[in-house]
Amino acid sequence: MSRVTPLFELQQVDSNIDRHNINIANIETTLLDKTTLEAARQAVSDVETLLRNTRTKLKDLEFETQTVEKHASDLEKKLYEGLIKGVKEMKAAQSEIDTFRKRRAELEDSSVEAMLEVEEVEKSLEVVRQKLATVENEREKSLIPLTQELTKLKKELGELQLAREKQVRKITPSDLPLYEKLRSQKQGVAVAELLMGKICGKCRVDIPLSKQRDLKSPIVIITCPSCGRILYLP
Repeated sequence: MSRVTPLFELQQVDSNIDRHNINIANIETTLLDKTTLEAARQAVSDVETLLRNTRTKLKDLEFETQTVEKHASDLEKKLYEGLIKGVKEMKAAQSEIDTFRKRRAELEDSSVEAMLEVEEVEKSLEVVRQKLATVENEREKSLIPLTQELTKLKKELGELQLAREKQVRKITPSDLPLYEKLRSQKQGVAVAELLMGKICGKCRVDIPLSKQRDLKSPIVIITCPSCGRILYLP
């Protein structure tokens, strides 16, 4: 068996491990991503705040309307009971009553607008709450297959790591440092399979004839003159 064969087989295992780690990381990122959920929750919170403010505004208008009406009624009562004497004082009181009545009419109009606003906000709140419920339901459903896939991948990753340990024992000890060094330098791929007996499977460069002949020897390690990866001849 060629010295490169166990290195190539280790590369296959390592590439599989890399894919599993990438997939695991992607799934974990997805599981942690609550952007849509948090946006839906924030929308509900914002509308709830708006509803509280709108109801407070309506309550304040109603309270002011009652206060103005009480002032007007109290002055009218004093006039009718003759408690306010003098023409000047009576005119001033009547003028004040008229002002109160005018203000009450304005407040009543504002209260009607506020009531309509409350109704609109209540409808909006129902809409965003329904949307939040939909988002929560869809997220819960999507998490089930993702969690199952994550469990499966982690189990397979454990098996691959055991397979790697077993494969490492088949490699000539002096060859492993070169392999690990190239792995770190070449985006995780230290060994490239030779295509059609003459082309590097990674950089697609033609291998010189002299190296092609050397590759047939089971005791030597030949690297690609272009990308520097270990070449494997099937």
